[in-house]
Amino acid sequence: MQLRLSTRNDVRLFTASVVVAMVCGSVLLNFMIMPPDLMRKTMISGAVIAMMLSAPVAYFVGTRLREIHDLNQRLRQAISFDPLTGAHTRTNFHSRVAQLRRGPMSLIIADIDHFKAINDRFGHQAGDTALHQFANALLDNCRASDIVARFGGEEFVILMAGTGARDGLIAAERLCQRVRDCPITVEGTAMNVTASFGVAGLKDPAQIEKAIRAADLALYRAKAEGRNRVCLYDAKIDMEYSPASADNAV
Repeated sequence: MQLRLSTRNDVRLFTASVVVAMVCGSVLLNFMIMPPDLMRKTMISGAVIAMMLSAPVAYFVGTRLREIHDLNQRLRQAISFDPLTGAHTRTNFHSRVAQLRRGPMSLIIADIDHFKAINDRFGHQAGDTALHQFANALLDNCRASDIVARFGGEEFVILMAGTGARDGLIAAERLCQRVRDCPITVEGTAMNVTASFGVAGLKDPAQIEKAIRAADLALYRAKAEGRNRVCLYDAKIDMEYSPASADNAV
């Protein structure tokens, strides 16, 4: 069993428990090895000595255990969530998706339009601000059950369980509008930002990579058709699009 001390009260309780155990152990040991008369004379002093010796040691150990717990929490946070945007990491996204059951799902890929131009014109701090506020727009307008992840750069992936492709399209259009209507603020200056979205449906979590490729193709079409829009994957239409053909549109 792993001992977890996450608060100061946990440390205090741990310290008190150790002290009580040490005092009881001291009394029991004296009872076993000392004559009754001598035990009665030394019981209180022995208990006080046991308390004085064990309390600082137990508090020190409890404090170190709490620090270890806090460090583990920070490590889990760093592994599971992107520090800049608060979205899930790619690794945690796949871990969460693997736990889902079969059923209707929609996958949305969102990509900030002209992000390189934002960095080049306003600097990387402005780019980080754009990413942070863009992620907030996605997180604030998705359900708690939706999995919003940053896959790298300015690209985000959203998995909506229990939502078919058509409903995913409606959700993506709402997100696109939300981003369009909420300019980011950099050093007190409002700056309009738009994003393009690709949507694909799936029913089996094991097919997530296939759905990501399909949504990518839909995203490339959205970029090629002028950006600031949403496209639902269509096998007949989107097979002509590829990352190479869309690079010029990004």
